[in-house]
Amino acid sequence: MGNINSILTAILCSTAPLTAAEIPDSKIEVVQSNTLGVETISILRGDYEKGEYSEFLNDMDQDYLEAMTEGDLQGLIEMRQRDVSVDLQDQWEQKFSSLQNERNLALLGAISDTDDSVFAKKVRSLAANLSTPEQEKAIVKLNSLLNKAPGTGINEDENTLIDIDLEYEYKILHGQLPSSEVSPQEQFKQQIVLRMDKMAKMVEASKNFKDHSLKQIVGLSSANLDARLARNLDGSELNSAVKKHVKPTSETEENVYSIISLYQGQFSDLMKDLTSNP
Repeated sequence: MGNINSILTAILCSTAPLTAAEIPDSKIEVVQSNTLGVETISILRGDYEKGEYSEFLNDMDQDYLEAMTEGDLQGLIEMRQRDVSVDLQDQWEQKFSSLQNERNLALLGAISDTDDSVFAKKVRSLAANLSTPEQEKAIVKLNSLLNKAPGTGINEDENTLIDIDLEYEYKILHGQLPSSEVSPQEQFKQQIVLRMDKMAKMVEASKNFKDHSLKQIVGLSSANLDARLARNLDGSELNSAVKKHVKPTSETEENVYSIISLYQGQFSDLMKDLTSNP
């Protein structure tokens, strides 16, 4: 069982990147660029591992500790306690996955195999199937686990992952608040770094897990995180262009934007149906 909002986020994370899937429900505007997602993520990964975001992450740790002390997490916890059946969750995951596959085939059909432009590469990135069936099952399993409220896991290891997820859900939401000190572009980078840090914390925690199956799930889910972040960043830019009604500069762009717009509407309809069926 899981709450509707968390399940919706999990479905988007694993199957339907309308927004940056590993950056769900971000309120920070995505900026179009001529840089591919894989390049941006590679740079951010390097900066993260060099400690260039250590001060930011330490500040977020302090904010989270204060939130725990002051009881500011109760709202998030209560949202996770609103249940929806596992059968309904599976049903909607299948529908989202089916729509995504249809969209991806249409997108690939809209660009030439010989088109080597940055735009075409971003379209291929959005339509890419990056996970093996084993990885996809692990990602779905991890997402379904992370819908849960603290203390509701079947063992201590599950509860550890649930606690980490709650921590970073708060940090991600808190990091989206408007700031006069940080540009929207930098805030967006921080959102990505938080997801890198969240997975790193889960991997580190899993080293001591007694539940070897859960340890394997974390490992499989983390293995292609950067590739998924890159894909979803490219997808975010394309979806943002459509939502902003950016004027296409070629027939290819016009066809791609039309396909994305069509499926944005269909994904939106499914999300509305999901949230209206508690």
